[in-house]
Amino acid sequence: MAFKTGDLVQLKSGGPAMVVTGTAADGVHCLWYGEAVDDIKTAVIPEICLETPEMEDEAEHDHRRR
Repeated sequence: MAFKTGDLVQLKSGGPAMVVTGTAADGVHCLWYGEAVDDIKTAVIPEICLETPEMEDEAEHDHRRR
């Protein structure tokens, strides 16, 4: 799967949703917010390790809160 700048991705093993900031021969350049340290994080991750995260439907999410 080819990711492009602006796509949301996630590690296949789980973790936070990340934004693709670019792609290169060395992998997919990703950015995300690290809540534990209150900081923006970046990494270059091999494409084979990433997938498009399943996003909850906003209405479904609101229903679960009630």
